[in-house]
Amino acid sequence: MVFRHISEDIKTRALWLLDQGYISAETAYLLGVSERSVFRWRRNFDTHGSVIPPPSYLQGRPSDITTEIREDLVQLTRESPEMFLDEIQEWVAVAHEVAISRPQLHQILEDCAVSYKRLRRAAIERDEALYDRTIYRHYGRSVSGERATILANFVCGDWYSLVAALGVEGYAAARVVSGSVDGDEFFDFIVSDVMPTMNPFPGDRSVIIMDNCAIHKSEALREVVEGMGIQISFKFPFISKLILC
Repeated sequence: MVFRHISEDIKTRALWLLDQGYISAETAYLLGVSERSVFRWRRNFDTHGSVIPPPSYLQGRPSDITTEIREDLVQLTRESPEMFLDEIQEWVAVAHEVAISRPQLHQILEDCAVSYKRLRRAAIERDEALYDRTIYRHYGRSVSGERATILANFVCGDWYSLVAALGVEGYAAARVVSGSVDGDEFFDFIVSDVMPTMNPFPGDRSVIIMDNCAIHKSEALREVVEGMGIQISFKFPFISKLILC
């Protein structure tokens, strides 16, 4: 028989018919229910005093994941948000001696409002002896409404800068510098590498044209260059209406 909801008055009427001398089969036939249902209603009335038993608050076996374990899981995601489920699963087994499956662990984390999100990196001090590249996980877990932050080593490696002087006939000078080019490095490049290839104005290679970078606007550099009869000119800031096609 297909399950259907039976009202309490029908169940009470079934017990009344039994008390009137009807057998269970006749009662089931008259009310259109199964005989097993009639037996169950009688048992409920004899046990609980009502055809409807009280609700059961303990369904299934008690969970092995206590409130303490749930609180520790939330704290663990705050301290190590990058951990994978299998790593958290192993941590629970070691720290609390509880075996739990990954699907169950995932459901428990969701019940604790712990969501899966992209990690936010926070830089820490770089240790040259230990790290030669940047390695980190991209996703992790944290409580909803909180960022998942991981401490990461930002390693850029060795990098260089190229400064060069370009003329109408090609490159006149070039220099590769470790790191960035500062004002002193640029001053030395112009005086040592560029000026020996130039001539006093108005001869060939007699004008240096530079952009408006701050390290180019050195009064000491201007005095040295113009003292050799060479002119310095700066480009105008980029304005699209001044570009001639």
